[in-house]
Amino acid sequence: FDGGESTCLHTFNAEWDDNGVHFYQCFNDEIADYALEHQKLGGPAFKPARMTWIKPSFAWALYRSGYASKHNQQRILKVQLPHAAVADLLAQCQCRDGGGGSKGRVQWDPERDLHAGEGREPRKMLNRRAIQIGLSKDLSAKYVESAIRISDVTHLARSVGEAHRPRRGGREGAAATAGLAPELPRGRPYV
Repeated sequence: FDGGESTCLHTFNAEWDDNGVHFYQCFNDEIADYALEHQKLGGPAFKPARMTWIKPSFAWALYRSGYASKHNQQRILKVQLPHAAVADLLAQCQCRDGGGGSKGRVQWDPERDLHAGEGREPRKMLNRRAIQIGLSKDLSAKYVESAIRISDVTHLARSVGEAHRPRRGGREGAAATAGLAPELPRGRPYV
């Protein structure tokens, strides 16, 4: 990235494989249904010129959407991009304190914990940061055209939300989250 006046010294954690990197986005039903049917983002409700934020952290998507319950964020999609597209998008983004570029920006926010909740959201992890990538204009268009696979992870998001829901005694939530472990994405440093 263009480090600007400050340098981004954080670890980009994501679920990735030989084919590419997985990102998460929260949408309304109309946009999600179109994306799943056509395996690309689009349709009348999708606004490609607007800044769109992609997150490789599933826990951050859960936080942002209220476990897929907030208005216009009732669905969470998992979008896979090829490695070359990720590199190209990041190369054109800016990372600066107090904002970033108008076409693309990188911001680092406190990571969220998939395995533990605090009230109505995933627990904030103050010692780790999660990358979020904002894309607009031609970078948003490149993101849309680069997607190689789109899947719906809304059911998993709601299951994690149910497991994180506060209960008397607290042990039931930990056991419920542990039961979901095989389904949860396994992020690792992206290199």
